[in-house]
Amino acid sequence: MKKYIYITLTLVTLAVLSTSCRDWMDINTNPNQPVTTTLDQALPPIIFYASQINYDHAEYGVYMSQALTTSSKSQTGSYPYSQGWEFLGINRHPMWRRHFYDLGANIRKMIEIAEEQNSLNYELIGRTIRLQSTMMTTDLFGDIPRSEAYTKNSPKYDSQEEVYEWLFEEADELVKLYADPEWTDNPDAKPITEKQDRIYKGDMKKWAAYTKALRCRLWLRKLPNWDNSPATCQTIIQMVDDVLNDPDWEEPRYNYPGGVTESNCPWGSTAPKINSWESRDNRLASSIPTAFFAKAMLGAYPTMSNIYGVALDPRAEKMMTPRYIGTNTGTTAIRYLESNIGMDNSMKVTYYPDLFAGSGHNPYTQNTGYIALITQEELLFIKAEAQYWAGDKIGAYATTRMAVEHNMMRYEVNMSSTLTKLFFDVKLPGETEFTIADLMQQKYVAMYLQEEQWTDMRRYNYSSKTNGIYYDGVPVYTAKVRVGSKFVPTAYTGEYSLRRPFNLYAPYWDQPDCYEDPSSKSVYSPNAWVNRLNPDTETETKYNSKELIRIGACNASGQVDYHWMQKHLIWAKFNPSVCTCSNSIEWM
Repeated sequence: MKKYIYITLTLVTLAVLSTSCRDWMDINTNPNQPVTTTLDQALPPIIFYASQINYDHAEYGVYMSQALTTSSKSQTGSYPYSQGWEFLGINRHPMWRRHFYDLGANIRKMIEIAEEQNSLNYELIGRTIRLQSTMMTTDLFGDIPRSEAYTKNSPKYDSQEEVYEWLFEEADELVKLYADPEWTDNPDAKPITEKQDRIYKGDMKKWAAYTKALRCRLWLRKLPNWDNSPATCQTIIQMVDDVLNDPDWEEPRYNYPGGVTESNCPWGSTAPKINSWESRDNRLASSIPTAFFAKAMLGAYPTMSNIYGVALDPRAEKMMTPRYIGTNTGTTAIRYLESNIGMDNSMKVTYYPDLFAGSGHNPYTQNTGYIALITQEELLFIKAEAQYWAGDKIGAYATTRMAVEHNMMRYEVNMSSTLTKLFFDVKLPGETEFTIADLMQQKYVAMYLQEEQWTDMRRYNYSSKTNGIYYDGVPVYTAKVRVGSKFVPTAYTGEYSLRRPFNLYAPYWDQPDCYEDPSSKSVYSPNAWVNRLNPDTETETKYNSKELIRIGACNASGQVDYHWMQKHLIWAKFNPSVCTCSNSIEWM
């Protein structure tokens, strides 16, 4: 935290010569020499980093939620979330620096300038992005500095409860301020054009609608463990309807023009690495879909390929391009691996799907793709989940189906094809059989490469048959093809359940204190999962170790305790009214 004071005084210096990302990224190279800037120079990098932090979280989450794994097998390395979950040997996580340095410090400075110049339109956008970033950061790390950030070398860590209290208050206040013309249409305010704002071109009504959408995501955190009372569910439903019925609502997308380095989408094949050491480039070229994602979620069952091809879900071939193994028995298929197990010596990465989806149907993985800060289907799933817990399963089913259809259209799926009809017949056959597992599994697929994918899984505590955690009587992340469907052979009884990855870092993920029963002979405990990341060891353990010891993230000697990563966040605490747990998990 020591560097905050320096960075607060040194805003990114930018010469905005065009709307190219490249022109925006000329960073001041001397952090000890304060520079002056103008509002039209300040906003573009903040907008850019709002997109980048979304990618940072999703890049971790796609492996932590076990959608993807890697071809190699190693317990340790610089990408622990695709290896053995050994995080304590990594000196920094990009999301920490992105929030406190690239976004937080620069937003703070921009707000100061905006207030001096009576350009409160800039302040509103900055505060909306700060709201987004703060929610992402506390949902990843738990307790974080907020109230004293940028004011002390060693600021106090606010509890996650305190951070959420601020988030709710700030979201409500922003919604009110966007409705105040003195804030949005002040004649003295500096104009905002596409040069400064690549998302909404300065349209404050669109920013207001996005702020309302963020508030929907914020309130979803109350479900299902924190407070899923009928009143809360109805509030969420109304909030989502207010956004979807708003004529100014438009999905917030940061579009990349393509070209060199940061002009390319971070999920594209050029895999840009923003600001070098503080970031992580995507590794889709060497990654492989997991058995859980391909088999359980997308329905890539080889034994049934004669019925529907490579996968039951028609989005599968749009998300990734199946590849061919050139042998006498070779086939084109969506092949997969168990998490962290590594591929067999007889296999090559090129035998597994092309995750860049060369056919161009995946809008996220093209160099000219986009990052969506929140998607239309995410809002629909938020509403569906609130409807479900409010007891309206008919409404939840209808909204879930609408969300899936919207996601399919994003991937350019043929909605009238036989495969699409088969998918709905098997996966979403009707209200009678509909469960929370059906809803959350479909959201899991729709949130591929979105930061909410892992958050959802943690909200439902990795619920599966494997760990014995059930919500509303069903294991959320255990999938099966429904026996009895007229399109599926009744003899098929396939089922696949989420489980802890293989090859976990033995020194702490396989210790007896991870087990409910220390005498257990199990190789893996089903109950010890990563629920949060450790504080940044490059800055926090060096400059603020007393605070880390106080909150329990570090032991008395100032070393990060791995148990901190197992501690549940406030929205994942055990609630016996919605959750049953056969394995008596210790809900830390």
